[in-house]
Amino acid sequence: MIDKFTMNDYLFFGEYKLIDYLDSIDEAVVILIKIEEFKYLNFSLKSKISKKLQKRFAKKLFSYMPKHCNFKRVYLLERGEFVFVKPYNKQLVIEEKLHRTIKKFQERVNSARIKIGLVDYTLSIVTSLAYGINALESAKVGLFNLLQSKQSFIMANELLEKEKAFAVKKLQTFNMLRRAINTYNIISYFQPIVNNQTKKIEKYESLVRLIDEKDNIVSPYFFLDTAKEGKYYNEITSIVLRNSFRALFYTDMEISINLSTLDMTQESTIKEFFELLERYKTEAHRVTVEIIEDDDVDDLALIKEFIRYIKLKGVKIAIDDFGKGFSNFSRILSYEPDYIKIDGSLVRDIESNIVSKNMVETIVYFSKKQGLKTIAEYVENERIYKILCDIGVDYSQGFYFGKADVLK
Repeated sequence: MIDKFTMNDYLFFGEYKLIDYLDSIDEAVVILIKIEEFKYLNFSLKSKISKKLQKRFAKKLFSYMPKHCNFKRVYLLERGEFVFVKPYNKQLVIEEKLHRTIKKFQERVNSARIKIGLVDYTLSIVTSLAYGINALESAKVGLFNLLQSKQSFIMANELLEKEKAFAVKKLQTFNMLRRAINTYNIISYFQPIVNNQTKKIEKYESLVRLIDEKDNIVSPYFFLDTAKEGKYYNEITSIVLRNSFRALFYTDMEISINLSTLDMTQESTIKEFFELLERYKTEAHRVTVEIIEDDDVDDLALIKEFIRYIKLKGVKIAIDDFGKGFSNFSRILSYEPDYIKIDGSLVRDIESNIVSKNMVETIVYFSKKQGLKTIAEYVENERIYKILCDIGVDYSQGFYFGKADVLK
């Protein structure tokens, strides 16, 4: 217990004081703790009560910390966050033992109750442990990861360096995107889609590529998600739309264009798509929009209105990655597609995985009942192609028929 000390002996307030202390020692052991429910507590309690609660909680934390850990101070950071800190001694700190001790400490705290007035609070904490140089920064990265992942404990030692490396890579990708856009090196490749009955190309899917400063062709896997985090994504979408519509003059086949549900809620993208439809109105019947679902879009009414308008202009609709996730059949009701594109993970495994084959058969049966055409992606060899033909899939796309390339 803490009967030999007053609260002033071990409790310190504010991050500035914590940083001052850390500056006075070479390396530190840092335990960063956060009350999980603090955001809701802070809204529901008066400021005076909230501060009182945090002080009492700091006292409880200090009393529960095992004596042999030898922590002499705890810092209250006023956000429901608390930091235990002490100098790091490589000879005395054994990582596994410290890890186990702090986890037991956390379990004990999470089972405790704090009484203020007539109210009992059962509060749970998440804990980020780090030691060495930059221990506080590492612990902060660990805490962020905990809150994102819904975990409760993390050993955060190597996370800061990983985070720095990740940030450097992100910046490099942003720079690559900026250079590519400014030098007209965002291009479109087109992959053939073949009629399974005739084995003839009837469509092409437009796929974005980037040419880097060394003239390497870069797949969207390496840049598109990063582009969504900044201003470049809408610019890339605009370039892809223009490239794809322009391709209608280089082929008599249909052109499929990928649009995410996020794209279909962006005012600039909607406006440009409508303008391109008007400019190429005699060829609009050769355009198919492949819908890719984003998790964070909820404006279904706007998406349905966009689809309704372009279908009136002759554009066809395909649902991409069908068979992946659980919202597939509701998507058919919402988007009223002309084509179903069967998820590639089912097609790749169809030779060896009976569940994949059964799922593809079910999708094809359902599609035929609804009058929809099916397209299988990732058709990589003749064996897969023959299985798909036997099942009744209408179209195939994949390396067996050709890789994505420029239209010639």
